[in-house]
Amino acid sequence: MQSKVTTKPAIEPVTLAEVKASLRITSAAEDDLINQFITDARVWCENVTGKKFITQTITAYYDGTSGTMGPWWDGTKVGAVQGLYGSQCVPMEHGPCQSITSLETIDQSNTETLVASSIYYLDNYDDYERPKLRLNDGSTLSNNFRSRNSIKMVYVAGYGDDAVDVPADIRRAIVLLAGKLYANRGDCNGECADDCGATGLLSAYTYSDTQGLT
Repeated sequence: MQSKVTTKPAIEPVTLAEVKASLRITSAAEDDLINQFITDARVWCENVTGKKFITQTITAYYDGTSGTMGPWWDGTKVGAVQGLYGSQCVPMEHGPCQSITSLETIDQSNTETLVASSIYYLDNYDDYERPKLRLNDGSTLSNNFRSRNSIKMVYVAGYGDDAVDVPADIRRAIVLLAGKLYANRGDCNGECADDCGATGLLSAYTYSDTQGLT
């Protein structure tokens, strides 16, 4: 899987005023620096949790679909793909997913083909599991995939457009981490989040499989 943000968030989940109030700073002399630390803290928190906070658009490429149950035992030769590998799906690197904008397959001649939205749906019913695009029962994708980056998905992730849509614990973690970065000028030796308490605040919102997605 490869993905990147193609439409960045319009705002940050916390304001400059909130971080300055936490730090008891009244001067405007270092506002630009503090704003940068707010962005740095937000990106770090997003990477740790596997979630986006303010609405963003993600474009992702996959090498194929995944199955939700393990393959059958050695020796199985014939059977439907769904019977062998379970419901086919495409896991999303980032959540919570608001909507799927488009799904395309890319064949061996590098031609992109739009997949009809009627054959798949968004599985985002559990906040503790990474969202997935699932194919409807009996539906399949083209089998003429190129070997790498054969599925392209564009989706919208984030809790919402406004700061109030983001859980309070996440917003507080960003405030604390931005303050810690400011106090240490970004030099925390990799321990900023633990030292300021941000890690603990984020734990309830972190996907268990934030690493190792394929």
